[in-house]
Amino acid sequence: DQAAHEADALALRLGEGAQGLPEQWVDPQHTPTLQVVDLSGHPDPAAAAREAMQRDRLSPVDPARDRLSQQRLFLLGPARSVWYLRVHHLATDGYGMGLLTERVCALYAGNAQHAGLAPLAPVLDEDLHYRDSERRARDAAYWRDLMADAPAASGLQAGLGAAAPDALRHVEPLDPALRARLHSAAAAIGQPWPDVLTALGAEYCRRISGDTQAVIGVPFMGRLGSVSARVPAMVMNVLPLRVSAGEGSVDAFVRDVALRLMRGRRHGRYRGEQLRRDLGLIGGQRRLH
Repeated sequence: DQAAHEADALALRLGEGAQGLPEQWVDPQHTPTLQVVDLSGHPDPAAAAREAMQRDRLSPVDPARDRLSQQRLFLLGPARSVWYLRVHHLATDGYGMGLLTERVCALYAGNAQHAGLAPLAPVLDEDLHYRDSERRARDAAYWRDLMADAPAASGLQAGLGAAAPDALRHVEPLDPALRARLHSAAAAIGQPWPDVLTALGAEYCRRISGDTQAVIGVPFMGRLGSVSARVPAMVMNVLPLRVSAGEGSVDAFVRDVALRLMRGRRHGRYRGEQLRRDLGLIGGQRRLH
């Protein structure tokens, strides 16, 4: 039973209900059984594995027909294997992927005492309760009021970029001195370093765009105090943060942004997708942030 519950997110199916509304359910037949692919005889097994993973990752998935997740074990040689897990964003977020890989690594290492993953059903029940609650109504009112006179969200350059099949990814090691300065500044201002970084990043976006105000998207984990803390699921949310040109000291600017972030977190369960609809930003490539 535990193993079945842990695979709930990986076995999700989506379809259209009787009234034309989307529905989701857990289908054990869609659980991604491990496929073993032996590449040990290939001239370059590692390159072949990367090519196979990239090909699968970029293949379009029809949520109403295809499995939302896939896993393969590529055998590269007698002492090296590569495990590949791909899950559609409809089924889980980045935090959920972390839970999945953490659990697999613990089991692989023989750590049976490692905390298992919780079932998906309570998460769906919690969301259903929230949708009919006064709290959701208060959250909706907060965000609609915050964004009532917000400027149109823009990017770092003119025009809109069309959706692409892939994303560019670049990893750059952070200079230890810069990291130390960031932590030191955060301690001096009395704010968490992620909030300091968010404030500085928002001001950078505002200056580059040339606008008097920037509207950036800020992730809200949405799991604190929730039954979803140990559940791979699509819980993470992204909501707008409005940042105007700072006046006075950097310290005052950062504290103001940190206060806005704290207020936003109190209402962070309200879905950004719903807020777009509330504000009439559906269609025409109009952005929320």
